[in-house]
Amino acid sequence: MYKKLLLFVVPIFLSLDFPNIKPPTDEILWDKWGIPHIYASTDDNLYYMMGWAQMHNHGNLILKLYGEGRAKSSEYWSEDIGRDKLLHQLGVLNASQKAYALLPQKEKQVLISFAKGINTYAEQNPNELEEKYKVVLPVKPEDILQHTFRVFYLEFLINRNISKANKWTAGSNGWAISGSKTTSGNSMLMANPHLNWDDFWLFFEAHLITETNDLYGTTLVGLPTIGIGFNKNLGWTHTVNTLDNVDLYELTLQNGQYQLDNEFHDFTIDSVQIIEKTGSEKKATTVLRKQSAFGMVYKEEGNKAIAIKWPNTDGKLNIIGQWLAMGESQSLEEFQGALAMNGLPLFNVIYSDKENNILYHFGGNAPKKNGDWKKWQNIVASTSSDDLWQGYYSSEEVPTYLNPESGWIQNANDPPYTSTFPAAIRPDDYPSHMAPNAMGFRPQRSALLIKDAMNLNLDQLIALKHDTKSEYFLRIKEDLRNINSMELDSLTKEALEILLSWNGAFEANSTGPVLFGMLAKELGSKGVFAEEWDFNDPLNTPRKLKDLSHVTSSLQIAAEKHQQIYGSLAVSYGDVYRLEVGNHSYAANGGAGSLGIFRTMNYSPKGKGQFIATHGETYVCATEFGKEVTAKALMSYGNATQAHSPHVGDQLELFSKKQLRKVLLQREDQLQNLEKREQLSQMQ
Repeated sequence: MYKKLLLFVVPIFLSLDFPNIKPPTDEILWDKWGIPHIYASTDDNLYYMMGWAQMHNHGNLILKLYGEGRAKSSEYWSEDIGRDKLLHQLGVLNASQKAYALLPQKEKQVLISFAKGINTYAEQNPNELEEKYKVVLPVKPEDILQHTFRVFYLEFLINRNISKANKWTAGSNGWAISGSKTTSGNSMLMANPHLNWDDFWLFFEAHLITETNDLYGTTLVGLPTIGIGFNKNLGWTHTVNTLDNVDLYELTLQNGQYQLDNEFHDFTIDSVQIIEKTGSEKKATTVLRKQSAFGMVYKEEGNKAIAIKWPNTDGKLNIIGQWLAMGESQSLEEFQGALAMNGLPLFNVIYSDKENNILYHFGGNAPKKNGDWKKWQNIVASTSSDDLWQGYYSSEEVPTYLNPESGWIQNANDPPYTSTFPAAIRPDDYPSHMAPNAMGFRPQRSALLIKDAMNLNLDQLIALKHDTKSEYFLRIKEDLRNINSMELDSLTKEALEILLSWNGAFEANSTGPVLFGMLAKELGSKGVFAEEWDFNDPLNTPRKLKDLSHVTSSLQIAAEKHQQIYGSLAVSYGDVYRLEVGNHSYAANGGAGSLGIFRTMNYSPKGKGQFIATHGETYVCATEFGKEVTAKALMSYGNATQAHSPHVGDQLELFSKKQLRKVLLQREDQLQNLEKREQLSQMQ
């Protein structure tokens, strides 16, 4: 069994008539939304209680994820032997172990304290955990970093580049607004990440308070540090960027060696045994790790092999340390120092602060390499050392700018060059392989919403954020009027009339979105427009439908399919697309980013022509940096996954109404909205 710890959990139900009592240290005030406000006397206790709090809300999920991060899914639960093998074969697990050994003591202590909180909660609350997940206990500090590497390197990065990940759909929106565009003169920040609504993609919202910092925000479940957040002086959000730091090489083999320039070289080879469990049977399986100068071997066939190159295989980059430093920063200069660590493998950073600074940074481990962007989007068949990475660009060498003349920054997973207008940086300023030059309909909608908005208050910013109109539809609506309705059959004519009378909004009561979604699918993604996107006219292109006959036939097909499935063309969006989490079910709004919808939601089939939300808007937080910071936020699916928690899906109704909750930054507000209070003392 794991080490015994002395812990005192004291449920205290205090009168709320004494809000000015000096706050005790080392306690969690749980508010009515299941968000922990953690007051700590030391950093050790802070992360100890963070571990406890995450287990309270996500205990089974955390243990499952750590077991998977160990590459023991098959051994524990007869599941996912393929992922277990891949974590070893591609060196992800090995790199995390190297990284843990290299961690500075401060970051290592964070993981130690976090793991201690997890284990203590599990020991004192065994009935809250499923038996099958207890095999993972005790959790070790190394498990946390192994989980971190699995999520960031395997899931976020590597799986974008191998065929099994063809449905990978991470994304996000982010805005930073300077005081020149607000009524108060204060800067604002809008955090709006988009990820799947389950498993390792889920966020956890928390408030971390010590004598030196007051940090609020969210992190992925199982991670100890705030990844998107704000304190009293500054805040930041992330979006997944277009960074290309995973490359696939086709190697030439001969006699078990690979060619590099004019010579053949040995692979660095080792192996590890893992346990594969089928039913009650267990067998040992050997996983071979083969490393070349071009990366880890993924597959071999005949005299060829595919190698995958990904960053931080030596474990020298410090993800935990950078997020700690970002959250602890109290000024722009300190925050820029945190960015200079370059420990995060990817992510744009969008920043605002109390001094009215706004900043954009194309973060991540960007490799120095030869060739343009297009070259590196395919498997590179190479034997040349010219195609090897030559280290990473520093934080000063990647696209970055501060306080653009526009007064605003946006990113909706588009390349860095379109994040404000007039453009603050240009593609010619950077190596051609740094990022592509393109702008889809969702980032265009993002920019159009914010660029001309003036005299904004926080509620108006939030209202803009909840816009559900399809920029794709708005771009083609006038062209649709050129279809000769006289040539249409009655059903197609009705479909055209529905679209022309629709305002393009994906609202629950709208009757155009379902039909338009079907039309867009029939039109396809290429060759629709006569004029393609142009960097010199980025918010008005592409435009002009190329082939009205193709549009007409596509509309006819879409109308027939719609009629066949739903029996009518006048179907409300919310009757077809639903929000369902736990016991909660509501009509949906928002839709696919590919249709140019800023309020991005993606859905999976439920059956009988219905769909349920499975990806998109997750955590939303709008923050204003005035004399006192104010914020409103929402965790779409709730802040818990434990089966009996009241917070599974409890924020979904607000989501359906496009509303955010007040963020409870003041202790008095926390006490007025108190669900539970825990005083935790950790003794060695």
